Amino acid sequence: MRPLHLPLALLFLLPATAHAQPDSTRADSLRADSIRLVFAKALPTMQVTATAVATDIRRIAQPTAQLSGASLRRSQGASLGETLEGMAGVRSLSMTTGIGKPVIRGLTNNRVVTLANGQRTETQQWGHDHSPNVESADAERIEVVKGPASVLYGSDALGGVVNVVRRPLPVAEPDVTLWRGRVSMAYHGANRAPSTTLATEGARGMFGWRATATGRTAGDLRTPGGEVANSGNRTGYGEVAVGARANTIRGARSASLVSSWRDETIEIADDPVTSPNYTGRQRIRTMRHTLDADWSRGAQRLQLQLGLEANRRSEFDSRDTRDVTLGLNSDNRNAFLHWHHAPWQGLRGTIGVAAQETRFTTFGQETLIPDNTTRTVGLYVMEQTVRGSWSLSTGARYDWRRLTTPGNAVLALDATARQFNAFTGTLGAVYRHDRPLALAFNVARGFRAPSASDLFANGFHEGTRAFEIGRRDLRVESSINADVGLRLNTSRVQGEWNVYHNRIADYIYLAPIGQPGRALDSLEVRQGNARLMGSELALQWQLPAGWSWQGSSDFTHASNRVDGTALPFVPPLRVQQTLRWGRAALGPNASLTSEWHAKQTRTFRDDFAPPSWHALHISAGTSRLTPRGLVHVDLSVRNLFDARYRDFMSRYKEFADAAGRAVVLRVSADW
Repeated sequence: MRPLHLPLALLFLLPATAHAQPDSTRADSLRADSIRLVFAKALPTMQVTATAVATDIRRIAQPTAQLSGASLRRSQGASLGETLEGMAGVRSLSMTTGIGKPVIRGLTNNRVVTLANGQRTETQQWGHDHSPNVESADAERIEVVKGPASVLYGSDALGGVVNVVRRPLPVAEPDVTLWRGRVSMAYHGANRAPSTTLATEGARGMFGWRATATGRTAGDLRTPGGEVANSGNRTGYGEVAVGARANTIRGARSASLVSSWRDETIEIADDPVTSPNYTGRQRIRTMRHTLDADWSRGAQRLQLQLGLEANRRSEFDSRDTRDVTLGLNSDNRNAFLHWHHAPWQGLRGTIGVAAQETRFTTFGQETLIPDNTTRTVGLYVMEQTVRGSWSLSTGARYDWRRLTTPGNAVLALDATARQFNAFTGTLGAVYRHDRPLALAFNVARGFRAPSASDLFANGFHEGTRAFEIGRRDLRVESSINADVGLRLNTSRVQGEWNVYHNRIADYIYLAPIGQPGRALDSLEVRQGNARLMGSELALQWQLPAGWSWQGSSDFTHASNRVDGTALPFVPPLRVQQTLRWGRAALGPNASLTSEWHAKQTRTFRDDFAPPSWHALHISAGTSRLTPRGLVHVDLSVRNLFDARYRDFMSRYKEFADAAGRAVVLRVSADW
């Protein structure tokens, strides 16, 4: 795959007759798109992940965040965690350039649910280093819920939810054919990584369709201390979507079917001192099919989603072998049915049922966990109302979850069945008496059922380069999280400050038990009680003459309440500031960003804590409306002064520096 070999000039050589619309109509359409782009900030942001009903984000009690538009375009990375790590309260637990797991308020792995346009994914459930295989290159936006969201998403949504929302399928007027496309090309100098995304979509009356393809490659990561051997990756992704919408006197109906395929090969580096010339790799293949259907009549709406996901992960101990060292296979079926009822007594909400079945099988030379099946059913209700200056929300859910395994002779495990049931709820309020200010309160209970990896792991995990040991008597994790937030929204200043307190009973964690200096080589599952407290601040100030300033900080203090020790993989204090210039959404722009990370002074046992570090990043770009479409050019230099540092959230921190100075060029166009 050579994704950069498509010249940008091809975009402007396309014949004008490629659109079925006349030139004047197409010009009007492009002009309308540019107007929407310029005035996007004047419209209230809607959010669906936290409430299941599209809601003004200013009226949602639970802290949420979105990444969309130019911010999403500039933040795109090789992994979901890397794309999101600039958000206040969100970090990335990284391993090479292809693995980056979102960390929300110090919680990650099975405590953060990832969604592909609302469909639950199960591709990161085997370990803390297994990335969610969700592609965001052509996403419309990414929504993040901070804190427990188990009422809507059940087990594992104890720390938060990330939803990658795709663009809606286009709709055309009767007897009109619409066709348009997008292309995005980028090059990241830190690991010589080209990437390309191509998308084409169209509509004919009530029918719409879209096809998307993404390809990226990366070589070994280059750092001020030299290259990190065996740290590259290759990814190919394809998606096809078809759908139809119809409006009748009896209501509106719509249905869509989306199929996607992702094939990714990730090289896994290891310490050159203890494992010289190691060339292990993972190959991860994921296939998803999603059927969405909506029926609405008056103020009522019925929403159905059926999803299939097949994830096959093969791990090899050498680039020269085709023999699978450890193989993990997951077949996941899920469904939900939401009834969005008509307003009643001022209440607006959703009643729903969700079901899921996940079958895990293993293959290869080694055995880490047994074959197993998990079945879950959840019933829930979520309601919202506005009473004067108050926006109130409440919800409740009950889950039945059963995990069974036929046993495994290698692991000395007999046939076993475990039942994990849980009740969760949420109660929130937003008070907006003085229009620019709002005060938000939210209390939520979340839960996480132990996974098969937590319970039964007993062996060397090639993908994480660690020996992992499970614990068979684990109980359900449950949490009570309280949030208080102050929100400011004026014509020149927007911001949010949140403080939270999260108490987790029966907290499941991986404890490093390796030798000093190699603490992450051996990991054992344990259970205790945890407390996480923290704060996150995000502020944006519009200055005169096209200037603006953005600042954010986040901090989490986490401890084991049994013995007072720290929890593993909790990020330290971080402060970010950006000074940006740009008079309009269309036209030139430039920015200077300062990023500072403190040293993590509270580490679990012998975990390595690198010194604090600081890096500067600069960028410049322009957006232009041409006769052929809207074109964006973004050029940035990451780590401008080639600072040498190691990030606490990197799994390579014990033996490798972070990326050095890197030039990133991104060119994208819509036509």
